[in-house]
Amino acid sequence: MFIRLVGVFEVRDDLGRDCTPRGAKARAILAMLCQTPDRRRARRWLEARLWSDRGAEQASGSLRQALMEIRKALGAEADRLEADRDSVRISGVVTDLEQDRDAAAQALQSGREFLEGIDIIDQAFEDWLREETARVESQMGTIRPTLARVPMAHTARLPFVIRLGRLPEGLGSFVGMALADAIGRLVSEFAHIDLYGSGGMPIPVDLPREGMALHVEGAEIQDRVHVLISLSSIASGQIIWNQRAAVPAADTDLIGAGDLPPLVYQAADAALSYFPRMQECAEGPRRANALIARSLTEMFSYDGARLRAADQLLIEAGEIASSARIYAWRCLVRQIMIVERTETDYTRLIAETDEYSRKALELSKANPLVLSLVGLSRVIVDENPEAGSVLARDALEMSPHNAHCHLAQAIALSRTGDNVAALDVARRGAEIAARTAHVHWWEAASGLVALRSEQYAAAIAHYEAAHYRAPSFRAAMRHLLFLYLWAGKRDKAAVVLKGLLRVEPDFTLDRIMHEPNYPAVSLRRSGLMTRFGDQLKDL
Repeated sequence: MFIRLVGVFEVRDDLGRDCTPRGAKARAILAMLCQTPDRRRARRWLEARLWSDRGAEQASGSLRQALMEIRKALGAEADRLEADRDSVRISGVVTDLEQDRDAAAQALQSGREFLEGIDIIDQAFEDWLREETARVESQMGTIRPTLARVPMAHTARLPFVIRLGRLPEGLGSFVGMALADAIGRLVSEFAHIDLYGSGGMPIPVDLPREGMALHVEGAEIQDRVHVLISLSSIASGQIIWNQRAAVPAADTDLIGAGDLPPLVYQAADAALSYFPRMQECAEGPRRANALIARSLTEMFSYDGARLRAADQLLIEAGEIASSARIYAWRCLVRQIMIVERTETDYTRLIAETDEYSRKALELSKANPLVLSLVGLSRVIVDENPEAGSVLARDALEMSPHNAHCHLAQAIALSRTGDNVAALDVARRGAEIAARTAHVHWWEAASGLVALRSEQYAAAIAHYEAAHYRAPSFRAAMRHLLFLYLWAGKRDKAAVVLKGLLRVEPDFTLDRIMHEPNYPAVSLRRSGLMTRFGDQLKDL
């Protein structure tokens, strides 16, 4: 029996019949057995490499199932696999590393990988695979291209590789592929990447070992599709993020409803957040991704100095790789500056927002993130809800998993008077962004729409969620101040007023009520300041 270890893993019997197991872990077991002199491994050793996150009993059961899968694939040759209570052994096999050493070495040198395509989300297996790959390459005398040996690419785009693991046939396979493609598309909205493996397309064998890999595998159990998704660094093998989800198979909208949209957005957010930690993004054109990620952390601090730092980071990114998304983010920075009153030159901020909006749209190529950010600025800054509505609508239709698209649509709907629909959309955006660090932005938007709907108790709940996550967020504090007075919670109003004066020392009732450019349009229209403003002096 022949087993190929370099390139795509395969098992063939003496007649040439394909006996390759379908599961990645079943294949890994055969490979691990082949890489020992006597083709034998202890059961506990295998369990520790492939099911390190499970208890002993569960890992033992999983190993038994994998061995059954191997025997089923081997068919008439199943007796070659021997197992007792202590160990597992395969006999009567030869590998490509033994049968044709020169051809295997040439394949490695040309860019093929040892155990290519066997992607298992287990740090113990990844550690073994990395060490075994290095040992094989050393024995074969090959020099594989690694990140240290590959010249830095002359482009800002980083490889983002989709690798599909074992998926159940039919609906489960569709869910896995659709989920992977949705994550890949959303990451491409946020960052400069080259996407590989989308739609099940073949992955080029000569890709350098750099960038990120997205791995998806799943199973269908009791009318539910269970999926496991992970992001990892291709160069180091380090797991960046992973998550599990289960979807009822009876759902008519498997990808657009339930837990999957938040999962898609969380994965894209995790990818973007990790760029500053990647060696590939430390210098050269790919540093643009890291600069954008760092700018988001700074801008959502709502601090004046850090907002200016965020803008400077985006300027640096634009000098490396000018793009629509950079101009769109600079629009958002100015919107936050206006709302938080961190700059005194209001006219300049308005002019720059208009300039960057135009440049973003010129370069956008219909990027939904860009359309949503520009649409939001059209509504909030330009007071042009009609233009904002068109951009937000188009963005949401193209990218239903992007929480920014939901926020832009919600604010546009609210400004055109449809507060019922606006609140539903705003809350959906908050649900999608709930597992990310900047969810307070969406909670505040939900609070604003609830305020405009005169649902003051709901507005309090949303603004509290925003305030607790971002204590220096002035917009949340301004609204809570008067909402607490409406609710008769004077003690809470006093605490909020103290915090607001700390970050906005020139805050006064007269200014918020009468200063034309003060960002409190919805609060003024609510009448809460008129009804309860006199109580501020007693807090």
